[in-house]
Amino acid sequence: MVMPKVEVGDDRVLKLSGDLLFSTVVTLRDELLQTIASQGQGTLILDMAGVQRVDSSALSLWLCCQRQAKSSGGEVTIRNLPSDMRSIADLVGLDDYLH
Repeated sequence: MVMPKVEVGDDRVLKLSGDLLFSTVVTLRDELLQTIASQGQGTLILDMAGVQRVDSSALSLWLCCQRQAKSSGGEVTIRNLPSDMRSIADLVGLDDYLH
């Protein structure tokens, strides 16, 4: 298991890496939400190229990120969405939220 982490890159890109699993996502959630809140208005890109494994908690994390960005007057989009996360979203009817 690879512990997840977030790095703030150039051009309002937040780079996620590691495993986004039920057992690991909690360690990342607070840091990621604080980072989004600190970025203020505008569009942030959540780059998931470094994410190795996901389960349904990754989708929950994504929804939390969207909520946080909206409350800060901004928005978050995904780049390099893991195919497993797309499959989970399709399965539960939330594929429209992955923009």
